Amino acid sequence: MEFITESYRIRITEVDAHSKLTIPALNGLLQEMAWRHSVVAKVSVHDLSAQHNISWVLSRLKIWIDRLPNYDETVTVKTYVQDIDKYFYHRDFKVFDQEGNEIIRANSVWGLMDIVRRRITSVPDWMRAITPTDTNEKYVEKVSGKILGISNVETERRFDIRWHDIDSNQHVNNTKYVEWLLESIPTDTLNNGTLRSIDMIFKNESIFGDKITTQSQSIEHGFIHRILNQNGQELVTGETIW
Repeated sequence: MEFITESYRIRITEVDAHSKLTIPALNGLLQEMAWRHSVVAKVSVHDLSAQHNISWVLSRLKIWIDRLPNYDETVTVKTYVQDIDKYFYHRDFKVFDQEGNEIIRANSVWGLMDIVRRRITSVPDWMRAITPTDTNEKYVEKVSGKILGISNVETERRFDIRWHDIDSNQHVNNTKYVEWLLESIPTDTLNNGTLRSIDMIFKNESIFGDKITTQSQSIEHGFIHRILNQNGQELVTGETIW
């Protein structure tokens, strides 16, 4: 199947202090849609790990936001594979309101991890053969380029990784990194700002018991971010535009 679409009603546990969908909840919704599409295409985590010792890992995600849906609003989410290169699947997401207006779009880059060697491996030919790309869709802009590195830490938060932060791959789920990244943004921006885009590069994994630090630095129209583990290893870099 080239694409899937599903309707989704925003729940009270998924909204912020302004009754709008939170970014971690949005990211979780997009991840759920990617999972469901992979199941239909017979390339789900369970299919790949059981038969081929590989599993999906999210390498990069950029989300552009025109507006966030409100509590109890019903939206339609669409996802499809835009392209496949040697190492990565490029997957798009689009979110529409009840009038059919596109309110959110995203482009993501997914790699395949060898679960024994714990490193990225190339996309097998058999996966290319069974994964259609949607050639009739107007593609979302492919995310590319570097994210600026932090030169002056302005805000910082620290967290211990808990058991409930771990997913079925036995490492921290990417939705948690989104949450932690946003926690280092000044409260005034979170309360009064309007997020227009978020771009994240996922570099290394973390596991239960690790201690992480999330840091931010202001730039024109937004912030740059990074998340480090207790050894100073960079796990995630990001940029938010407000």
